[in-house]
Amino acid sequence: MSEHKSDILVQAEGLVKHFIDKGAAVQAVSNVNLTIYRGETLCLVGESGCGKSTLGRLLLRLIEPTAGKVVFDGEDISTMKANGLRNVRRKMQLIFQDPYASLDPRMSVGKIVGEPLKIHRVGDAASQSAKVDELLGVVGIPIEYKGRYPHQFSGGQRQRIGIARALALNPELVVCDEPVSALDVSIQAQILNLLHDLQQQYSLTYLFITHDLGVVRYIATRVCVMFLGKICEIGSTEEIFQSPRHPYTHFLLASTPTPDPTKRKEDKDILLGDVPSPINPPSGCRFHKRCPYMEEICTQKEPPLHDTNGHLCACHFPLPV
Repeated sequence: MSEHKSDILVQAEGLVKHFIDKGAAVQAVSNVNLTIYRGETLCLVGESGCGKSTLGRLLLRLIEPTAGKVVFDGEDISTMKANGLRNVRRKMQLIFQDPYASLDPRMSVGKIVGEPLKIHRVGDAASQSAKVDELLGVVGIPIEYKGRYPHQFSGGQRQRIGIARALALNPELVVCDEPVSALDVSIQAQILNLLHDLQQQYSLTYLFITHDLGVVRYIATRVCVMFLGKICEIGSTEEIFQSPRHPYTHFLLASTPTPDPTKRKEDKDILLGDVPSPINPPSGCRFHKRCPYMEEICTQKEPPLHDTNGHLCACHFPLPV
């Protein structure tokens, strides 16, 4: 992946997010540095509660960071005032996990898809209506259904409606927050194919948040692995799946079910122990309490994110290539 400034769409620098819960600080995201390049699909993976969705919302500035900054298309949006942020918001959109909860049940589908156009005052009523028809057609919803309400559609159709709404303002970045995890497996492939086609058609950049490694392998350009609010490893899809460097990534891949019974191993590598608390994370490397390769330095010193030809890994003792 090229690293020219013009190729960089989003850059996070030292991002931190703490939530206060009963007087204690929950360290959801801790000192994250991340670059997203134009036109790529960067998949963000990790166990539930590792900070994936929080990081996605920080990049969109839907929540305020405790520290750090986000640069979008060359502009620092971390301290941007409301008017400036409103203009930037047109370039970044979010597709939600639950396609039913994210759609207003009192609004027709046509109004839901057209709402961003109204809010941002894009065109007149006629051009907005034409745009809604175009978007519904693009995502495979019959135009004659635009007067119907969300409850009259299936889960897959509702997610298509959510995708159409996200595309209404011609965004550059779309954050997909587990967009297929609530859908049947047969429908998941249809939605992933649709997202891939739309990426080509509209030159979109995706941050794709998921815990499903099968989805990652299918859709990702690069993969970013998170554990307990920290980035463990970033690399191309091929590098991550063929030659993971971080022990956590190795165990994550080893835990994935294999569809071919002839390739299944009885002695599968299994990750032992529980995820530490984000209220009181371990010192040094946050993974050390579950890592079979742990040495004393791991308990004392946090490993930096080393870059080896674009493959980043935060481990004192990375696995051999």
